[in-house]
Amino acid sequence: MATDLTPRCDRALDRAVQLARESQAELVAVHVMDAADQSGSMFDRRERSWRRVPDPAERMRWRLQRDLAEAFEGIRVIAAQGDPAEQLVAHARSEACDLILTGAASAESMGRILFGSTVNRVAREVEQPILVVHDRAFRPYREIVVATDFSDASIAGLQTAWDLFPQAAFTLFHAYDVPSAALADARQDGRALLTMQEDMMAKVRADDRLDARLRGKVSVVADYGAPEALLPDYVEDQRVDLTVVGSHGHGALFDALMGSTAKRLVEALEGDLLIVRHSADA
Repeated sequence: MATDLTPRCDRALDRAVQLARESQAELVAVHVMDAADQSGSMFDRRERSWRRVPDPAERMRWRLQRDLAEAFEGIRVIAAQGDPAEQLVAHARSEACDLILTGAASAESMGRILFGSTVNRVAREVEQPILVVHDRAFRPYREIVVATDFSDASIAGLQTAWDLFPQAAFTLFHAYDVPSAALADARQDGRALLTMQEDMMAKVRADDRLDARLRGKVSVVADYGAPEALLPDYVEDQRVDLTVVGSHGHGALFDALMGSTAKRLVEALEGDLLIVRHSADA
């Protein structure tokens, strides 16, 4: 769990505690003090006659214990200094963690947080999936939608989400971005769309890249339109708890999934987001 100890990470911290309890996993909280910006740091190292807790890790531990009360028990705390992205990548590797969590500032769109930011840099370097938490953790993930184009990256996203949250219901969502001139005719031909969904379901049932139990559980939704418009609408309408996207580790963050539409998609998306990096060598 990457935290800057501000309210923007409170929801992510609650979700991290919930997931750790649910899976009986160890939770490691990491805070990185950027060496380039220490003027206003809460971890002031200067000597004061009244200072009781001079150690940054101890201060961090006190802050988390105050916020979590009895839920703090068992959380391991790491306070590091340096470039945030570099430090988070280093600790994710040294801890051999299964999942990285972070928060999203409510005052910013998720797109601005992800693109050109620490999360983007980390996503390009680590093999672990990254969970960006936006919503309150009032229940376990029950409804999960996976954006798909049936590439290896999107299928890897589905399988990884299943490995992490096997009790949830899964939906594969595919948008056919047809030319606007043909969109009205395409929508009127409901039989063609139904046939496409049936073909997609048959693909899923026969896809040996997926766990056999998952193949029999996942449902498929397909529609005509731009993915950056349809998927956020679906997530809100169906009260989806978590959206999953697959990514290669190079170029723009979601180039493997949607190409140039990716940034618009993420900016419009609400709720929690799981980024799964797919390696061609996997």
